[in-house]
Amino acid sequence: MGINLWYPGHVQKAKRQIKDNLKKVDVVLMVLDARTPVTTTSFELSLFRDKTKVFLLNKSDLADERYNRMWQSEISRSCPAMLVDKNTSRREILKIITSHTKYENPHICVVGVPNVGKSTILNKIIGQHKARTGAQPGITRGVQWISVEGITVLDSPGILYSEIFSKEVAAKLLLIGTVPVENITDELYELAFDIYKSVSGIESDMDSFIEDFGKKRGILKKGGFVDIEKARMLLFKEISEGKLGRFTYDIELSKFWEVLGNGGC
Repeated sequence: MGINLWYPGHVQKAKRQIKDNLKKVDVVLMVLDARTPVTTTSFELSLFRDKTKVFLLNKSDLADERYNRMWQSEISRSCPAMLVDKNTSRREILKIITSHTKYENPHICVVGVPNVGKSTILNKIIGQHKARTGAQPGITRGVQWISVEGITVLDSPGILYSEIFSKEVAAKLLLIGTVPVENITDELYELAFDIYKSVSGIESDMDSFIEDFGKKRGILKKGGFVDIEKARMLLFKEISEGKLGRFTYDIELSKFWEVLGNGGC
């Protein structure tokens, strides 16, 4: 059985609208979190099965540099892939798009799960020149076409799994800040911490670590006791923002191809 976490109605609506507009799309930009390339690839791939895909390993400045190089090299064996961070320029992103399409005015779609930085990528591409193209379908709340400087982009909300099929996937999504902490069970917090612990070199258990973290940050209740819930939420927020170090949580390269399956490039 899967794990139901968070699937707002507007995401379901956006999926339908993306599907309706895909016939116009030449290239799909798959925005992944460089810390979890497998986890953030394993969503709704069937929607884009017959489309040219370019993989952007975003937030690479929050991931382990060694794995950044390994992941880019691995994915690039079969699919266009590039590392992206906050300093990546619009020109660099457009270069990889235009080098993998035969059209002078390509129509692209930017997709990804929430919080992988899809909006940042879109903003880099369209800059301050955001303009709807009134003749195009899809100009509705949630999904719209935007044209700027010879490129047309299908803008859409993030796509999240309707049902997350494994606790490990859910735990990794927590570590990168994709799912709201209020929807997370104690069991998933424990699993996420164990994954974080395995790559960060921490030796203490989660309860002890949170207790120490809360004391250092002054997250205390009346009587001087650590407010465990608040300390835990802040800890995982800071982990997801990369404030506690650069870590990569997906480290088995072969799993990418298992997840991609028949989706191809």
